This record gives sequence, C-alpha cells and structure tokens, in this order.
Amino acid sequence: MVKLFVSDMDGTLLNEEHVVSERNAKAIKALQQADIEFVIATGRAYNSARPMLDAHKINCKMINLNGAAVYNLDGDIETKIPLEIDTVKEMLNYLEETETAYSVMTDKYFYVGDKEAFVNRVKGMLRKLEIEKYTNIETDDAYSSDAQFIHELAYIKDMSEFSYTDDTTALKFMIFGEPSDSKLPHFLKTFEGYEDLDITSSGPDNLEVTHSKAQKGFAVAEYAASRGIAMEDVATIGDSLNDRSMLQMAGHSYAMENASPEVKAMAKFIAPSHREDGVAVVIEEILNQL
Repeated sequence: MVKLFVSDMDGTLLNEEHVVSERNAKAIKALQQADIEFVIATGRAYNSARPMLDAHKINCKMINLNGAAVYNLDGDIETKIPLEIDTVKEMLNYLEETETAYSVMTDKYFYVGDKEAFVNRVKGMLRKLEIEKYTNIETDDAYSSDAQFIHELAYIKDMSEFSYTDDTTALKFMIFGEPSDSKLPHFLKTFEGYEDLDITSSGPDNLEVTHSKAQKGFAVAEYAASRGIAMEDVATIGDSLNDRSMLQMAGHSYAMENASPEVKAMAKFIAPSHREDGVAVVIEEILNQL
C-alpha cells in the first residue's frame, strides 16, 4: 500500500508550459485528503519550486537541489549537504580555465559567471514559451534547464560575489553546454571519479553536481524512515537521470513516457507523459485501489 508519494517537477509534475496543471493539482489534493503524504523531490531550488505549488495552494515537504537541501512545511531548511570546499575550488578552477558555463547554488542564491548573459538566456526562453503558447508549436523539453530559473531572477548574483564560508556553502553546481559540444563529456570525464561527488543530469544541455550523499533517493529514504514508512510503501515518479536513485529505491516507481529509455529501465512502471498529466493518472490509479 502506498503511504508516501514523491514526485519530481520538471518533465514530470510540470507540463510542457512548465506549470502544474489543474488535473495534477486536483489529484495531489485528493491524495493528501486520503492521508497519503505528497512530497516534492526536485533539482530546483526552493525559491524556484515553491511558486509552482503556491499557484494551487499545495503545501508539502520539499526535497530540493537533488537532495542537497530539505525544507519543512513552513519553508524552513531542515538539512543541507554542502559540497566539499577543496572539490569546489577544483571545479571552479577547471570551469574558468575551460570557459564552461555554470552556476553555483546555495540555499539562498544562484551565482553565475556572467549574470547579464544568464538573465538574457532565461528571458529568451520565456519569450519562446509565450510565442509557442499562441502558435500551437510544442515546447522543446530541453528548455527545462532554463525553466528552473523563471522565478529565480531576483536571486541571481554574479560569481564575483560568491565566497565559500560556513554561511555560504555550495550545495549544487549546474554545468551548461550544447549537447553537440564536448564540454559536458570532458567535465564528466574529469570529475566522475571523485568519491565525494554525484554527477547526474536533468536534460541534454546540463550536468548537475551535488555531494555524493545528496541524492533524491537517499533523502526520500531518510524521510520515509523518520515517518516509519518502509520504502516498499513509497511511490516515486520522475523522468530524468537525477531521479535515478529514488526510482531504483522505491517499492512503486514510475518513469514518465517522455523519459529516456535509460531512465525507463530504472522504474517498475511507465506513466503517461507530462503533457498528458501522467502524475495525476498514477495518483488516480492509487486512489482507486483504496
């Protein structure tokens, strides 16, 4: 029996317009009313994820930055797992030397190498979404990397303002590059052997780097244990490689139809696409079995 339902956001709970649909919102509320807890597990920062839920008055616990930060119902951070300072310095040196685009996320801000260029990139994505909304052209799901920052423009700072201290710890790096160039593979080859790093991805144009202990599956397992819930009674749903640990660890795991074959192979079941309210479809099936 499912006692805890955990959902990714981009490409999963959010539709092609990068919002929570009415059907998904209704299903989540019905799940909560049935005393099955709903939790978000996302690569997004809290400030980026929260507005999506507030639009439908949905309140839930949130696992953010792939498990590097966990927030309670009041929006207060409960736990955070920062990257090792020596590894951060090595990555920063490498990224600057190779002129690779990146951002550093703390629990409060995004730090980027070229703030103006980064903001313009996100604004360009917003204009593209608005044009497509009125021309019936399907949105390219690869834009999910940019969509994560729609609500974050006020929190973006230039990298020159970043300093690693006890109060400002790096929780996640995002490495950006065109799928056709070699910068992402080269970064992966350079750092994939670091035991203190977990390197994954939420799209073909990015790599996501957190501490090896900061993974969605680990955070879900820890929270389930604190609630006395066995992982066999946990349902997880996602579409990207950064969902892999929670898909592999949960008793009921669902990969979206829009996920890659690699991600689908990690899940026990396949849910309809995020364009077809796949999260709602799965929740409705669970509720019908009560």
